[in-house]
Amino acid sequence: MHAISQIIERNLSRLDAGDSGLWINPEADEGWRETSNRFASLKLFCQDYATFSYLQRGGANVSFSAFPHSSGENYQCIILNLPRQKALLGMLLDCAAGLLAEDGLLWLAGENKAGIKSAAKLLKSRFGQIRKLDSARHCTLFEATLRLEKLPFNPEKYRQTWPLSCAQSEIHVVSYPGVFAHGRLDEGTALLLEALSGLTLEGEILDFACGAGLIGACIATMHPHTRVTLLDTSALALRATEETLARNQLTGSVIASDGLSDLDGSFDLVISNPPIHAGIKTDNRMGIRLLESVHDHIRPGGMLIMVANIHLPYEKWLSQAFGHCTQPLANASYKVLLAEK
Repeated sequence: MHAISQIIERNLSRLDAGDSGLWINPEADEGWRETSNRFASLKLFCQDYATFSYLQRGGANVSFSAFPHSSGENYQCIILNLPRQKALLGMLLDCAAGLLAEDGLLWLAGENKAGIKSAAKLLKSRFGQIRKLDSARHCTLFEATLRLEKLPFNPEKYRQTWPLSCAQSEIHVVSYPGVFAHGRLDEGTALLLEALSGLTLEGEILDFACGAGLIGACIATMHPHTRVTLLDTSALALRATEETLARNQLTGSVIASDGLSDLDGSFDLVISNPPIHAGIKTDNRMGIRLLESVHDHIRPGGMLIMVANIHLPYEKWLSQAFGHCTQPLANASYKVLLAEK
């Protein structure tokens, strides 16, 4: 069991049995089972589809969406696992405060190296009383009470829309805190779009780990006869993608999936800037998982185009799956790789 789940479990006796609880973004472990015994009802909420799938298979009362919904219900206790980004923490704290009963309490738990200690400042801006309940296994647990104000949570307060040149057109990209490269075009995706500019695309296109959907939206804009599918494990990314498509009057299929495990069908092109971080750690498993199974989702004559950090040896896995790959474009930090089936 993850250390964050353990520090929560060892403090459960502090809670009043029989209250209603909500746990936002718990770990993919069994920590929820003991915690649920402390509440009359405990709902779990996930913004990550892989974690949602794990907890759902285990029988948890869990939902998956960009933001938790109350349906008019207020919770006596909300547990929040510390997210990686400070802006995302601020958004989730505002969301949680809007769902918390007037006399309710919020627990915030996270790893010390992820910045949990500095999170106290954000808590103090929203709650009248903050105290550190526990510190163990390189984690800290805070309790916040006396909510300063209750305002309806409005996602639009955190939404950013920004313009992006796409061939001879301009599109507008929508994103939220927690979505990859929120509010900007990252260097890797810029290189990938440059590599695409000289290609003629047609047929079925998959944008894997789509983020805010800007790659798929650019393809749909430049090649209107293509049919674009956009996939991500993040509910925030999927919401941003849907809004990006709608903002630009584009169509596409938006799918939640843990890697390619929930994907059916095959494609003429799979394109991706796969993430290399999980939490605060460098983690290229998402890219590797794509390469392990992507060959089965590409039609004969189709291709995979991806961008990666220059030091990551994706060529090794591409060569195993496709027999060869080329590097049509690179700079000091990133490389674009192409493999044909």
